[in-house]
Amino acid sequence: MISFSPIQFLALLALSILVGCSDDKPAPEKVELPPVIEKKLEVAEVPPKSSPVVYVEELDQYQEYFKEQHETSFSHVTKKNWSSFTAGKNGILTKVMLFGKPNYTISEHYGKSMSGFIRADNPDTGPKYGEWSISREEIVNQLAIQGLTEIDRGWITLQMRGEIPQQKGKLYFIVCDKIEGNRGWFGAFAFAEGNSYKHGRFWLHPEHDLVFRTYVGKTSDQLEKEQKGESLFDSDTASLVPSKDIPEAPKPMIELSKNFQVSPSLPQNPPTQKITPILEDEPLYQPATEAIEYSLPETPETTQEEALKEEINSPIDIVPTSNDNQEVEQQEETPKRSLFERFFKKQEK
Repeated sequence: MISFSPIQFLALLALSILVGCSDDKPAPEKVELPPVIEKKLEVAEVPPKSSPVVYVEELDQYQEYFKEQHETSFSHVTKKNWSSFTAGKNGILTKVMLFGKPNYTISEHYGKSMSGFIRADNPDTGPKYGEWSISREEIVNQLAIQGLTEIDRGWITLQMRGEIPQQKGKLYFIVCDKIEGNRGWFGAFAFAEGNSYKHGRFWLHPEHDLVFRTYVGKTSDQLEKEQKGESLFDSDTASLVPSKDIPEAPKPMIELSKNFQVSPSLPQNPPTQKITPILEDEPLYQPATEAIEYSLPETPETTQEEALKEEINSPIDIVPTSNDNQEVEQQEETPKRSLFERFFKKQEK
């Protein structure tokens, strides 16, 4: 048996008390930390390019033949998203006009807007220039300005932003790369068959051409170069098409050209019309009988009192009828008596 001194016993007792206290120590409380908010990376939005400032704007290429109910749309899918044309003037592309109407809103295949850019030489890999965009609401507003409704066809303007060079004889592509909502299609644009525009086409078929117009302007620097006789483009980017093969705009259709004809102004001094006098017609009715004019019999000079007495005492003349023509003639044949004879002979009787 092991014996402990009082000092050792007290030391062991203190050690056992410490060990027992350490086992009964309460568990630490859980502390809830605030949630960690991950900061999203801010992507700087590229501001849209501004429209080019030009001092001269001219109509360049256009194609205006089409058939009724011939409509097509743009897609954002490769090989279904472009239309081409060949520039006929040097300068800056300012706008492209298409002829059509807005697509239906009830269809799930059409988006509310589309946007794109211009490429040269090739719709997929060519140099990229500028940008453009159009929405269904903008199309409706543009047609309303022309006095048209949503179901009518009219000219739709794609305003170009940024400087898009137009070199005479070079091939350019109007490319759509985005449709809102990632929908498949946008717009209802008129087109022609039979390859009416030889130096461009629509993606749908080699002989299909949109109804379109392109406008080219010149900046102040380009106008200054032209005045000095300098070329607007470097020799390295010479025309790809010989000048003799540069397309001329086809003759516009009468149906569309009427929409843009200025109404003829009226002459300042219109010819005066010869006014023919209006003949007065006879009255619609005439009096049934004419008024009878009474005249006093011719008498010698008498006073007013005697003449008045004579009228009072004289019998009333009765207008004879047609049956009494003979009697009237006889009475007219008898000579008229004087006033003196008629007055005194009656008294004698």
